[in-house]
Amino acid sequence: MWLFTTIGFFSAVQKPGTDFITIRARVRNDLDNLREKYLPDLSPTIAKAGTDYPWRATVSHVKFAEALSKIALDIDYDNFKDAVAKHQGKSRAHRYGKVWSALYDMPEEEPKKLLNWSNPVPAGKKVAYGGVVFDSKGNVLLREPKNHYDGYVWTFPKGRPDPGETPEQTALREVKEETGVDATIVGILPGDYVGGTTINRYFIMRGPDGSGFVAEDDPETAAVKWVSGDEATQYLEKTTNTTGRKRDLNVLTDAMKLVVRG
Repeated sequence: MWLFTTIGFFSAVQKPGTDFITIRARVRNDLDNLREKYLPDLSPTIAKAGTDYPWRATVSHVKFAEALSKIALDIDYDNFKDAVAKHQGKSRAHRYGKVWSALYDMPEEEPKKLLNWSNPVPAGKKVAYGGVVFDSKGNVLLREPKNHYDGYVWTFPKGRPDPGETPEQTALREVKEETGVDATIVGILPGDYVGGTTINRYFIMRGPDGSGFVAEDDPETAAVKWVSGDEATQYLEKTTNTTGRKRDLNVLTDAMKLVVRG
């Protein structure tokens, strides 16, 4: 990372084969300032050890993180370049200004678009959209349909679109209605999953930890549950609808692969 501060400019990296941070500088005094003000555990400065940065020193990740916290707590200025000029002179502030100028017209990147499903829908089949929702610990959200409708004991929230809805809107609405979770879409499962009457397409979603409830007037869901991946397999295997059980187990397997890989 590059770190511009009122006491100096630094490049912090972890070199291959090491387990510590190497902090590099163009000016030796910058490392001296950092050591004196924020990072007393910084090693002695090594001279001429590289090409781009002639000065460097090392420190543990933990101590570097503590120093970053102290630097953040010391921010009391409303203009960074003015603060640099005050502490290190106008020449340094002018050089930092050149960096700012180079970044000024940085183009705004287009938001990344989710992949579209390219497979045509077979004749006579409807499409339903749903969500495989994970929390920050990797637990997955399951719902228990009331009266185990159509042989489903535990399954994923999904449903058909209302008129004018996009697939994303449909999936988020179904997750909210059937589990009470306000989820966020983070990706898709690219495949189609065949059910008894529908082609099912799923988004990967992130939900708040510990969220989920069943509304008293919800006619479709008896319970919701956050479970680990292994537990999810055991719950989904309870479904007696053979086609639906196979589909949901495939959905879980594919979703877990994507989440672990991501």
